[in-house]
Amino acid sequence: MPRHHFADEVVIASQDPNEAPARAMLDALWDEIQRRYGFTAPNGIHPSDFIGPRGGFWVAFAGDSPIGSIGLRPLSEEAAEVDAMYVAPLFRGAGVAQRLMRIFEEYARDHGFAVVRLRAGEPQPEAVRFYEKTGFRRIPSFGKWVGDDTAWCFEKELAAGSS
Repeated sequence: MPRHHFADEVVIASQDPNEAPARAMLDALWDEIQRRYGFTAPNGIHPSDFIGPRGGFWVAFAGDSPIGSIGLRPLSEEAAEVDAMYVAPLFRGAGVAQRLMRIFEEYARDHGFAVVRLRAGEPQPEAVRFYEKTGFRRIPSFGKWVGDDTAWCFEKELAAGSS
Protein backbone atom coordinates (compact mmCIF):
# COMPACT_ATOMS: atom_id res chain seq x y z
CA MET A 1 0.00 0.00 0.00
CA PRO A 2 1.45 3.42 -0.87
CA ARG A 3 2.56 5.44 2.14
CA HIS A 4 0.32 8.44 1.36
CA HIS A 5 -2.84 6.39 2.01
CA PHE A 6 -1.87 5.50 5.60
CA ALA A 7 -2.96 8.72 7.31
CA ASP A 8 -6.50 8.40 5.89
CA GLU A 9 -6.87 4.98 7.51
CA VAL A 10 -5.56 5.99 10.92
CA VAL A 11 -7.93 6.56 13.85
CA ILE A 12 -6.71 8.46 16.90
CA ALA A 13 -8.37 7.72 20.23
CA SER A 14 -7.96 8.87 23.81
CA GLN A 15 -6.44 5.97 25.69
CA ASP A 16 -5.68 4.95 29.26
CA PRO A 17 -1.85 4.93 29.24
CA ASN A 18 -1.89 1.71 31.29
CA GLU A 19 -3.77 -0.22 28.59
CA ALA A 20 -1.97 -2.58 26.20
CA PRO A 21 -2.00 -0.36 23.06
CA ALA A 22 -0.55 2.59 24.97
CA ARG A 23 2.06 0.41 26.70
CA ALA A 24 3.07 -0.99 23.30
CA MET A 25 3.72 2.54 22.03
CA LEU A 26 5.60 3.55 25.20
CA ASP A 27 7.78 0.44 24.88
CA ALA A 28 8.44 1.04 21.16
CA LEU A 29 9.39 4.66 21.88
CA TRP A 30 11.68 3.63 24.74
CA ASP A 31 13.39 1.02 22.55
CA GLU A 32 14.04 3.66 19.90
CA ILE A 33 15.30 6.20 22.45
CA GLN A 34 17.76 3.66 23.86
CA ARG A 35 18.99 2.76 20.39
CA ARG A 36 19.39 6.38 19.26
CA TYR A 37 20.98 7.65 22.48
CA GLY A 38 23.10 4.54 23.03
CA PHE A 39 22.05 3.35 26.49
CA THR A 40 20.09 0.55 28.12
CA ALA A 41 17.76 1.16 31.05
CA PRO A 42 14.28 0.28 32.30
CA ASN A 43 11.52 2.28 30.60
CA GLY A 44 11.65 5.78 32.04
CA ILE A 45 8.27 6.89 30.70
CA HIS A 46 5.60 6.44 33.38
CA PRO A 47 1.91 6.06 32.41
CA SER A 48 0.90 7.80 35.65
CA ASP A 49 2.39 11.06 34.26
CA PHE A 50 -0.56 11.29 31.84
CA ILE A 51 -3.40 10.49 34.27
CA GLY A 52 -5.38 13.15 36.07
CA PRO A 53 -7.95 15.82 35.37
CA ARG A 54 -5.68 17.68 32.90
CA GLY A 55 -3.44 14.88 31.66
CA GLY A 56 -4.11 12.96 28.48
CA PHE A 57 -2.85 10.18 26.25
CA TRP A 58 -3.78 9.31 22.67
CA VAL A 59 -2.99 6.34 20.47
CA ALA A 60 -3.12 6.26 16.69
CA PHE A 61 -4.45 3.00 15.27
CA ALA A 62 -4.25 1.45 11.82
CA GLY A 63 -7.04 -1.07 12.10
CA ASP A 64 -6.52 -2.75 15.48
CA SER A 65 -2.78 -2.06 15.53
CA PRO A 66 -1.36 0.83 17.54
CA ILE A 67 1.05 2.81 15.35
CA GLY A 68 1.58 6.07 17.22
CA SER A 69 1.07 7.99 20.45
CA ILE A 70 1.32 11.30 22.23
CA GLY A 71 0.88 12.19 25.89
CA LEU A 72 0.21 15.38 27.80
CA ARG A 73 1.87 15.78 31.18
CA PRO A 74 0.89 18.89 33.14
CA LEU A 75 3.90 20.89 34.37
CA SER A 76 2.02 23.80 35.99
CA GLU A 77 -1.30 25.60 35.70
CA GLU A 78 -0.20 27.17 32.41
CA ALA A 79 2.37 24.75 30.97
CA ALA A 80 2.17 21.16 29.75
CA GLU A 81 4.78 18.79 28.36
CA VAL A 82 4.49 16.89 25.10
CA ASP A 83 5.74 13.40 25.90
CA ALA A 84 5.55 9.90 24.47
CA MET A 85 5.35 11.30 20.91
CA TYR A 86 5.97 8.31 18.68
CA VAL A 87 5.02 7.10 15.20
CA ALA A 88 5.99 3.63 14.00
CA PRO A 89 8.64 3.82 11.24
CA LEU A 90 6.35 2.48 8.49
CA PHE A 91 3.89 5.33 9.14
CA ARG A 92 6.36 8.22 9.36
CA GLY A 93 5.95 10.94 6.77
CA ALA A 94 2.28 10.12 6.28
CA GLY A 95 0.73 12.88 8.41
CA VAL A 96 0.16 10.83 11.57
CA ALA A 97 2.44 13.02 13.73
CA GLN A 98 0.66 16.16 12.54
CA ARG A 99 -2.72 14.70 13.44
CA LEU A 100 -1.48 13.61 16.87
CA MET A 101 -0.05 17.08 17.52
CA ARG A 102 -3.29 18.83 16.44
CA ILE A 103 -5.33 16.70 18.87
CA PHE A 104 -2.78 17.33 21.61
CA GLU A 105 -2.76 21.12 21.11
CA GLU A 106 -6.55 21.35 20.95
CA TYR A 107 -6.85 19.39 24.19
CA ALA A 108 -4.13 21.51 25.85
CA ARG A 109 -5.90 24.76 24.90
CA ASP A 110 -9.27 23.40 26.00
CA HIS A 111 -7.76 22.52 29.40
CA GLY A 112 -6.28 25.97 30.01
CA PHE A 113 -2.64 25.47 29.03
CA ALA A 114 -1.02 28.51 27.41
CA VAL A 115 2.29 26.90 26.53
CA VAL A 116 3.58 23.43 25.73
CA ARG A 117 7.14 22.24 26.12
CA LEU A 118 9.07 19.17 25.09
CA ARG A 119 12.43 17.52 25.02
CA ALA A 120 14.20 16.05 21.99
CA GLY A 121 17.87 15.85 21.10
CA GLU A 122 20.58 15.60 18.50
CA PRO A 123 20.00 11.84 17.93
CA GLN A 124 16.41 12.70 16.88
CA PRO A 125 16.91 15.00 13.86
CA GLU A 126 13.56 14.11 12.29
CA ALA A 127 11.72 14.96 15.51
CA VAL A 128 13.60 18.25 15.89
CA ARG A 129 12.69 19.23 12.31
CA PHE A 130 9.05 18.28 12.90
CA TYR A 131 8.81 20.32 16.11
CA GLU A 132 10.46 23.37 14.56
CA LYS A 133 8.19 23.10 11.51
CA THR A 134 5.12 23.02 13.78
CA GLY A 135 6.10 26.21 15.62
CA PHE A 136 8.26 25.08 18.53
CA ARG A 137 11.35 27.12 19.38
CA ARG A 138 14.44 26.07 21.32
CA ILE A 139 14.53 27.11 25.00
CA PRO A 140 16.84 26.43 27.96
CA SER A 141 16.34 23.04 29.62
CA PHE A 142 13.40 22.87 32.03
CA GLY A 143 12.29 20.62 34.88
CA LYS A 144 13.82 17.17 34.96
CA TRP A 145 15.88 18.03 31.87
CA VAL A 146 18.01 20.70 33.60
CA GLY A 147 21.58 19.39 33.68
CA ASP A 148 20.96 16.74 30.98
CA ASP A 149 23.44 17.55 28.21
CA THR A 150 21.49 15.44 25.71
CA ALA A 151 18.27 17.42 26.27
CA TRP A 152 17.25 19.96 23.65
CA CYS A 153 14.14 21.62 24.98
CA PHE A 154 11.49 23.40 22.95
CA GLU A 155 8.39 25.47 23.64
CA LYS A 156 5.31 26.63 21.77
CA GLU A 157 2.80 29.21 22.90
CA LEU A 158 -0.79 28.21 22.22
CA ALA A 159 -2.95 30.95 20.81
CA ALA A 160 -6.62 30.55 21.61
CA GLY A 161 -8.42 28.83 18.75
CA SER A 162 -5.36 28.03 16.58
CA SER A 163 -2.89 25.19 16.01
